[in-house]
Amino acid sequence: MLKKTIALLLVLLMVVFTGCGKTEQTEKPQTPQDVTESKESYELQLLYCANDTLNPYKTISKLNAELGLLLFDSLFKYDNEFETVYSLATSAETVDNVCTVTLRNAKFSDGSTVTADDVIYSYNLALSSARFKDTLYEISSAVAVDTSHVAFTINCADPYFEKLLTFPIIKAGSDTLKNEDNVELDPIGSGRFIFDEKNAVLLKNENHYSAGGNISKITLINAPDSESMEHYVEIGATDIYFAEMTDDTIIRMSSKKVSVNRTNLVYLGINHYYAPLKSDAVRFAISAALSRKDIATNAFYANATAATGFFHPAFKVVSDYQSINPVSDEKISVENLANIGYNRLNDDRYYENENGKILEFSLLVNKDSASKLAAANLIAEQLADVGIKITVNALGINEYYSALQNGHFQLYLGEIKLLPNMDVRSLVINGGSAAYGIAPQPVYYAEDGSISTDYFDNETSYVSVVNGFYEGKNGIIDVASALQSSMPVIPLVYRNSLVFYSKDIEDVFSPSYSDIFISIDKYIVKK
Repeated sequence: MLKKTIALLLVLLMVVFTGCGKTEQTEKPQTPQDVTESKESYELQLLYCANDTLNPYKTISKLNAELGLLLFDSLFKYDNEFETVYSLATSAETVDNVCTVTLRNAKFSDGSTVTADDVIYSYNLALSSARFKDTLYEISSAVAVDTSHVAFTINCADPYFEKLLTFPIIKAGSDTLKNEDNVELDPIGSGRFIFDEKNAVLLKNENHYSAGGNISKITLINAPDSESMEHYVEIGATDIYFAEMTDDTIIRMSSKKVSVNRTNLVYLGINHYYAPLKSDAVRFAISAALSRKDIATNAFYANATAATGFFHPAFKVVSDYQSINPVSDEKISVENLANIGYNRLNDDRYYENENGKILEFSLLVNKDSASKLAAANLIAEQLADVGIKITVNALGINEYYSALQNGHFQLYLGEIKLLPNMDVRSLVINGGSAAYGIAPQPVYYAEDGSISTDYFDNETSYVSVVNGFYEGKNGIIDVASALQSSMPVIPLVYRNSLVFYSKDIEDVFSPSYSDIFISIDKYIVKK
């Protein structure tokens, strides 16, 4: 670590992986006019894995992947409100499903110019990378138009396509270079820092287009495994640590922290083949009964944001059009139940219809996740309060997915990580990778096993609106409204991550999942 007092710099964080390895990533530093001038120079201390590569397309460790955000820029990234941030790109224009990206006049750390050929070279590496290939699913082809323009042909009309172009750009061919001992060298990037392997430090990249901030050096501490990483975090040896908060692990670090929004949606899935759940009123009654704020606080240790609709509440373009109440509304639940004939409370405090039947459902959950199991039990309690009986069916992860794939469930508690372009098709359109229980056609199975053609009146509506969005016919607000009106699944909460940072650091602004170090040019370190 190092000293200095007064000045500017520091915010944001790191992306967590597991184990040891070298990393990568892209990200864009601030533009020159955004950087406050100062003659002060500061140093930070971060963790890394000396046994892993820093090649963003080969690294396996969480720590090195996070350092890659400082070493490699991407075309775009996004801030903590999912707004596009330009990095190596200065614009993106889409005409007839061809998105043309214009590159800024940027240089790699060796002084050479970043060109369209470098972007295409990196794109081809990303296609083979487990970390990045999923974000490229909309691209049919990519070509260099000239030295400063790249054309991506995409298979749909996606106005948020540029948010997917976050793969790291390396200098073409630099990943194949070796030293005199025939050891592969780390590729050349255009990021805010360069790696000095001999001294295990990151040094400010004087060739970076942003003009940089006041962090001149970052000393690296080798943390070769998860045990050593946790130790260094607990004793405060690192100035910044990014915790994804996905596995119920409690992080202990004496520091300040800031929440990072993620697109991980926890939701209540519906088996649309099960007769009682075909009713809009039943799904609306279930949704209104749930206190999403309590679920976020009590089941996810406050590391979640109550859903107000199908898209993250921080996604401003739809935030004013999403109206799911984050707290329970028993009145609305009871009214919906009454509308379909469940209007009499029995001795067990469940609502029944004129035939004496109550609404009773099983809720499938992965018992290996403590937070999910806690959420399922809380949901059962909340629905009991409005006269709906829930039996929690907790299974191990393998049995859980087997039940989903075979349709052996009524309700299930699920989680999906949406991509930053907010594409929900995989969740709500039949055939999607997470569309468990979503019917392919207007049909459902009644309790006696017979098949009926009486299905959702809104099924065609929301499917048409969602598909129409990717045909350029509808806007994202139309999608948000149609999904909320049909409720094919019931959104609960969006998971958050945390960035822990030293008490000596100030002005850490809105780190994002795209770049935990997004404001490092503005960090102020008081040591």
